[in-house]
Amino acid sequence: MIISKLDTGKHIYTSYRKNGKKVENIEEFKPYFYILNSEVQPKYYKPSKYLTREFEYEEGDWVNLQKQKLTKVYVDNSYDMHIAKKSFHKTYEADVSYTFRFAVDKLAVLPEYEMHKWYWDMEWQQGGEHHDEITTIVVYDNYDKKYYQWVWFPNEIDYNLVDSPINKDEKQIGRKYTFDNEKDMIQSFMTTMVVKDPDMLIAWFGLKFDLPKLLERACALGLNPTVISPINTVKGVKRVKDGFRFKYGENGFGAIEQPIGGRITLNLDLAFERQWNDSQRGTLPSMSLNYISESVLGKEKLVSEKFPDPNEFYRRAWLEDTETYLKYALVDVELMVEIDELNYCSEAIIALQRLLIAPFSACFYASHMGSIYFMRNAEWIAPTGEKVDKRQEYDGAMIYDPLSEGTNGLHLNVAAFDFAGLYPSMMISRNISWETKSNEPTVFGANLSTPRDFSISDKKQMLYYKTDKLGLLPRAVLDLKELRNEYKRLMRKARDEDNKSEYVKWNNNQMAVKRLMASFYGIVAFQGFGWADVDLAASITASAREAIRLAAFKAKEMKE
Repeated sequence: MIISKLDTGKHIYTSYRKNGKKVENIEEFKPYFYILNSEVQPKYYKPSKYLTREFEYEEGDWVNLQKQKLTKVYVDNSYDMHIAKKSFHKTYEADVSYTFRFAVDKLAVLPEYEMHKWYWDMEWQQGGEHHDEITTIVVYDNYDKKYYQWVWFPNEIDYNLVDSPINKDEKQIGRKYTFDNEKDMIQSFMTTMVVKDPDMLIAWFGLKFDLPKLLERACALGLNPTVISPINTVKGVKRVKDGFRFKYGENGFGAIEQPIGGRITLNLDLAFERQWNDSQRGTLPSMSLNYISESVLGKEKLVSEKFPDPNEFYRRAWLEDTETYLKYALVDVELMVEIDELNYCSEAIIALQRLLIAPFSACFYASHMGSIYFMRNAEWIAPTGEKVDKRQEYDGAMIYDPLSEGTNGLHLNVAAFDFAGLYPSMMISRNISWETKSNEPTVFGANLSTPRDFSISDKKQMLYYKTDKLGLLPRAVLDLKELRNEYKRLMRKARDEDNKSEYVKWNNNQMAVKRLMASFYGIVAFQGFGWADVDLAASITASAREAIRLAAFKAKEMKE
């Protein structure tokens, strides 16, 4: 599902597909945050030097973790939040993204449907008379399963008879659009996007390179690039006196940013890297498309016989080795499609989005995933995150030194074991949660002085947790473990029935649950964030060290 903010700052656009047809909606949604009930309630705030706007207050049953009553404070639009919160001593949830807030308040479920995806890539001239001009654009449409290619050449050269590689595979015949100038080519590409109306644009580092380049060139040529957005909103694009101007950071958009209102944008490189890391297959030395294609698919990008040097190829092949150049651009998109369809990278994130019931951008970082989940499930409101000048230090994981432990060397008949979800298991075993901290000693105690190696120490620095009621954090882990087990059962059932599509679906779902559970430690350890709590983070890592040490000591006893 697509969830986007309109330029008004007080309307949300949503879209999904039902029976193949797009369902769109624009809803007014007033942004808000919370303050202590005891706070002075000013009537006005000033979002700028020349503007004065009115606060609106609402009383209710909201409380913070300490059970203090809270008041809801509405502001005119989401752009005012950072200024409006300065009118109060302490605020709650004033740092929550506007689209996140909408999803938590208004959505109970996300519809399941096949997203319309465009895999795309561009090439642009490097050096020479047409330096920085886009030369060709390739798209693969997952709905009609065809490739499309746009290309232009200087009008004094007739390249209309140049064969397009997309016409060589009868199963994937699309269309080659040929032009004699860059402006018409870009206009055609953007018009086709409007007509075909994909839900998602997928590229390799596309948010850093391809999309900014497209917007930059469209504005330079006097085109209106906001047409590619269903709600005419593209970050960085401004209307100016003589047309449009694009200005954004020199490094392009952020890796999870959603610059096109009403369309999802995905950096496939990031989705693949996250999936690779989750599978614990080691660190990738390079995220270049060439390296990933060779490592995962056993395929390499196309190399020109005429211009084997890449720099020379990018500079000259457009006009001097045209067929290879066009095929090169096509192969890049083919590789992306194959990587995604083989590993289900985009579908895994979509599964996580449905699990979270959140905007697509919430599905990458622990702080986003965890905050969405806990806002839905907590009985209290978290404080607004604040900048931390100095991090509070605490001991982390075990540091095992084979030399000091005398275990270096060759060992035969080695057995290995692993803790299933070590940190989540510690949350459960000690009932570690925000609201379960105890000032009195209990049986659920974490010794923060537990050594990070296998040395013996009598030092104790205890934090205790209540035993009367299961806390939010362990309860969430247990609920998600049960859900993951059910997804795994359905996955095995699909495998036994040789139903590949159902197997992939349930595998994506169980991996989404795993990613969400894994985010819980990250959110409590992220100092400065509203849900962060160093006591919880330190208790989790200390309990994990204790568990590892106990297992190691037991193993040593068995050896003896």
